[in-house]
Amino acid sequence: MPPPRRSRLPGLPGGALERVAARFRVLGDPSRLRLLDRLMAGERSVGELEAETGLSQANVSRHLSLLRREGLVARRAEGNRALYRIADESIGALCDLVCGSLSERLAEELDAFGRRRRA
Repeated sequence: MPPPRRSRLPGLPGGALERVAARFRVLGDPSRLRLLDRLMAGERSVGELEAETGLSQANVSRHLSLLRREGLVARRAEGNRALYRIADESIGALCDLVCGSLSERLAEELDAFGRRRRA
């Protein structure tokens, strides 16, 4: 059994926990997760994200605005269009951690279901 982990919460300055919660709220939307996934593959315009995700232009723009305000994506102008990219590289590691954990959990549940059906 691994040793217990020390909490990181006591080291956070006052008010920081609210910012952590706000970041998790922003990440709690499937559409925003889809946009982040596409941006992890490289810089994209709103139109490209619209085509790749099936979201409307208005929704893509609204979600990107929230992600940008939270510091997760950055925007740059190129000619008459705006390009978005991941601004906080830790988001990729966080998504990998959560998705990997969920994949393991789903595999365990599927295995348990298969054993119950065979019994």
